[in-house]
Amino acid sequence: MDIKSRITASIWPWGTQTSEQMELAAKEVSEIGYTLFESTKDAIYAFDMDINAYRKVLKKYNIKPVSFYFHLPSPEEADSFFVQIDKEMEFIADLGVKLISLQATWGRPEGGEVKQEHLEAESELFIRFAKKSKEYGIMSNLHPHDNTWAMYENEIDYYMNNISPDLLSFCPDTAHLIAGGCNPVKVVERYKDRVRFTHFKDIKNANLFSEGIGANGVEVYSNFCELGKGNVDFRKVFDILKDAGYDGPLCEELDMAPVSNKESAKNNYEFLLKNY
Repeated sequence: MDIKSRITASIWPWGTQTSEQMELAAKEVSEIGYTLFESTKDAIYAFDMDINAYRKVLKKYNIKPVSFYFHLPSPEEADSFFVQIDKEMEFIADLGVKLISLQATWGRPEGGEVKQEHLEAESELFIRFAKKSKEYGIMSNLHPHDNTWAMYENEIDYYMNNISPDLLSFCPDTAHLIAGGCNPVKVVERYKDRVRFTHFKDIKNANLFSEGIGANGVEVYSNFCELGKGNVDFRKVFDILKDAGYDGPLCEELDMAPVSNKESAKNNYEFLLKNY
């Protein structure tokens, strides 16, 4: 498959609160050459769940979503979280989306350690969510992330080893893996046969500098950087995915663009086009 047709833009940095933010993102990334994007669950509410209005923007810029990003709640908040899940799944499934990036519960437990009881409770949440997404023909993908219950290697391994591949695939985030003390090359090698989506992000060092929670409800980090300008060994990661026959989306992402979202999306697009 042509590389250009697989390069995907993560558009949440443009904002997820209004339809105008999503439209600006669609306009700017399509001008670069992107035909695919990933957004977040919150963004569909910016359209008041009006799928025709959403489709109008997609048609205008000849672009389509391939994934939406969901955040698991705490186990105590699970029931309220799942109240709208069918409507949300129906919305994104009707757009033709087949993938979800699924972040674990945000905020480490008191003391900072995810213990066995936390792992078991979180696994139940992953399974509950993944079973629901599967009903709509959507595969959920575990997304490792700083300051969540899937941050460190032992936590990632627990979920991957205790949840069926039929329910949960893997979305490696190259920068967040480093932030969790993992070696992205080794982790991607270990789970290469379960990778169905990717987040390519670079990082200047392993100690993340959080800027707090942005207006879109997502924690933002200032030392993530454009692809090829940090510590990630993308050549090895790319080679592993190629050798494994991975033919899915190649999604770039950057929390805080040094100049503008569009310029960084362009630089990341060109990096993937040249190096993957």
